[in-house]
Amino acid sequence: MRPIVISCHSRPVSVVRFNRDGDLFFTASLDGSVSAFWTEPVERLGTYKSEGAVKSLSISDDSKIIIIGSAINGIFVFEVENGVKVNILPSYQLKQVEFAAGSRSFFLIHNYSKNTIVDIIQSSMFAVKVEDKAYDNAYTDSTKTTLVRSDVAYTKGAWGYLNRTIVLGTSKGHLDIFDVATKSKIQSISPHFEAITDIRFSMDFTLMITASRDSFCNVYDSVTMKTVRTYNAQRPLNSAVISPLVISDQKYHAIIGGGQETRDVTITKADQGGFEITVFNMMYGDEVGALKGHFGPVHSVDVHPRGEIIISGSEDGYARFHKLDNDYFTNKN
Repeated sequence: MRPIVISCHSRPVSVVRFNRDGDLFFTASLDGSVSAFWTEPVERLGTYKSEGAVKSLSISDDSKIIIIGSAINGIFVFEVENGVKVNILPSYQLKQVEFAAGSRSFFLIHNYSKNTIVDIIQSSMFAVKVEDKAYDNAYTDSTKTTLVRSDVAYTKGAWGYLNRTIVLGTSKGHLDIFDVATKSKIQSISPHFEAITDIRFSMDFTLMITASRDSFCNVYDSVTMKTVRTYNAQRPLNSAVISPLVISDQKYHAIIGGGQETRDVTITKADQGGFEITVFNMMYGDEVGALKGHFGPVHSVDVHPRGEIIISGSEDGYARFHKLDNDYFTNKN
């Protein structure tokens, strides 16, 4: 299996994502740009320019809209097909944006002063011309709901089943589950002891996965939030995703990426930085294989909705496109 190496950014690649159908994928960078590609054949569709480093992105279910979270200048809203900038919505220091299922709303995690704020914004705001760029004045009570404002440092989040809950991870390794309707915390667990860097559900929402800087990846029963599998990657982790093939009982695989900070890796031990992508079996906790080639920490991984392609983005500024060969599907692991 020979990957396609994509070089279209001048700074580290922070996020990679497929759209819901899998015919498109997107790469975001700290250089302030997001590039869109056709999946087969891999061909660049275009580039969306924001202002400031891109920390997060999310694509609507119908692939018509992409929202891009800039570290300093808010949320940029683009039409996917033609690249038209629809709007710029204000935010504080942004960490993450994510559409809800159905794309009628999205949440944003951002910092203000010493607090972390999690707001839910209605997608109807895309059509509203924002005259006052001050965050508190830009939205009305009908377009914005504050889920939580806290001195807890929330780092990542994910929508739960049917958008009823939002799961939030903290810098200290805790998970807090909030009821969206009542805006109350309904559960809290402590699965990690360092910052949680990624939270994602399986496509059918039966399982949830978290990655952490403590080198551990946990898989949970999404109903009880009990840990069903823990995998020690022996390196700090930045991203994790569950293969959609788990739904059809073909593969119980999870894909993770991370690595030591580049400054912590000496020239003589560069091969020990852990810059590979690891595939492990969630049933047995065994490593199935590794995809190597990046020269810096892997910041983001994603898997095609059919489970046949893995993409990754790294500190080295490259995205890598791995189309899995037939041996992967015939192997019983």
